Amino acid sequence: MHPVMDIADDAVAQADLALMQRVHDGDREAVIGLVGRYQDELIGFFFHLSWDQLASEELAQDVFVRLYQARERWQPTARLRTWIYRIAHNLWIDRLRRKRNLLSLDAERGDEGLRLGDLLAAPAAADPEAAERDEAIRSRVRTALAELPEGQREVFVLANSNGMKYHEIAAVLGIPEGTVKSRMHHAVRLLRDELADLVEVES
Repeated sequence: MHPVMDIADDAVAQADLALMQRVHDGDREAVIGLVGRYQDELIGFFFHLSWDQLASEELAQDVFVRLYQARERWQPTARLRTWIYRIAHNLWIDRLRRKRNLLSLDAERGDEGLRLGDLLAAPAAADPEAAERDEAIRSRVRTALAELPEGQREVFVLANSNGMKYHEIAAVLGIPEGTVKSRMHHAVRLLRDELADLVEVES
């Protein structure tokens, strides 16, 4: 990683640490600071898994509720962002246990670099025929992503929407880094097979 990015990341981690120490000591105002830092990011994480804006906002709020409830168990031995996403992951698993028919949104299609999330978020075309074609593509992509095994889907979202490295994802999900790599590999292969014609047209 570039040295400037290292310094910036370290500064963010230190600011997070200071805020979380205040939360740990019972300062509710400090939670607002964490909300400002992570709320939008968490909403995006849940949205890319559920395709449900309202549910994503509610789940993001629940993360901060759980964070405050668990504040006395927090230990400054890992990055706060990893701990927050561990809470988010557990909330998502709880939701899946209650409702199994959720859609996924985001993933990156291998080495060719087609970002499926960008494709889905693209503005509607002015030409009605182009708009109809774009919606058909989005429908294909959503279907392909919905058919990914849940573990692969979550790895994709964390890696591609939230920019996490494999070791960070492993910490969030509580699995070996090799398992993260394996899930990513299999998901890319499945999406490549399912969307090969779309990738060829869009590349």
